[in-house]
Amino acid sequence: MQISDTYDQMYMQYAVTLAVKSNGQTGINPLVGAVVVRNGKIIGRGFHRRIGEAHAEVVAMTEAGASTRDADLYVNLEPCCTHGYTPPCVDAIINAGIKRVFIAETDPNPAVNGKSIEILRRHNIQVINLPLPPSHINRWYRKYITTKIPYVILKIALTENMKISGFDNKYVTSEPARRYVHALRSQVGAVLVGINTVLSDDPYLTDRLVGRHSPARIIIDPYLEIPMNAHVLTPDARRIVFTGSNSDRRTIEELQKLGVESILLEGDNYATMDLLERIGMLKIGSILVEGGGQTFTRFLQEKTYDALYAFVAPVTVREGIEVPLAKTIIEREKPEKIGEDMLYHVYRNN
Repeated sequence: MQISDTYDQMYMQYAVTLAVKSNGQTGINPLVGAVVVRNGKIIGRGFHRRIGEAHAEVVAMTEAGASTRDADLYVNLEPCCTHGYTPPCVDAIINAGIKRVFIAETDPNPAVNGKSIEILRRHNIQVINLPLPPSHINRWYRKYITTKIPYVILKIALTENMKISGFDNKYVTSEPARRYVHALRSQVGAVLVGINTVLSDDPYLTDRLVGRHSPARIIIDPYLEIPMNAHVLTPDARRIVFTGSNSDRRTIEELQKLGVESILLEGDNYATMDLLERIGMLKIGSILVEGGGQTFTRFLQEKTYDALYAFVAPVTVREGIEVPLAKTIIEREKPEKIGEDMLYHVYRNN
């Protein structure tokens, strides 16, 4: 059954607005918002704040209290029917006496994927498909939950002549562009860089310009060259180092004392898909690859990314590393102006 009523669309859009409030904080769980409506009035609202806490539907129905009897529930993703950190939401919906459930999207999780809809209907609860215009808020979740491979976003800052280094200052892009990148960081499970970026820039890789949620930090370091006082090892987030199986044991032990996870791999030249499979096993559903040039280019060449954010600053430099493949990818895209820079946002698979 399809519904096109303006108010139904409005309530569902509100559920999506609630869902994105926890962007980056739900771990491998999806972004979900829920709204309870009775007699045309919103009586409960909620969203899944972080992994391990109550799901959006339960939060919204708790706020509504006893008024849930014969009320409508609007939720952007099919409610769960499995036991995880919390009991199944379908049980709570049934017990609350909800009359109708409006769902924007079926949960792609193989353990759910329409099963909750069947359960609700067997309990005489009307389930109505209420799709919204295409939304990307759970694009990463759809990939991870079906493949166990994290969603990969590549970010790069370039000059107009496609150079990623050789500029006078540490940053080539403007502050608005850097704030945008920090907001991106706050929306992913982890940020990944190669050791050369750590050694040359000593980055923090936090979201300090927006202050929402600093992600885990992943460093690709085949020979374990990372300094123990590197900013990326600051213990304010999960820290993971991928290194060679022959790396110095004493250095690994030092990292362990700092609470850093060491993942040992064979050799010193890792295929990006091998890295992604191991990252997925660590229950990280999305990553932002920030460099450097070699790491970035590998993901481009091996086509193991899902989205690309290329910030192009209005400057040119004579020296530095050029990334010609980036130009090939973005040259047909229409950019968005961010501060003084141009942002090219490309999805590899739409």
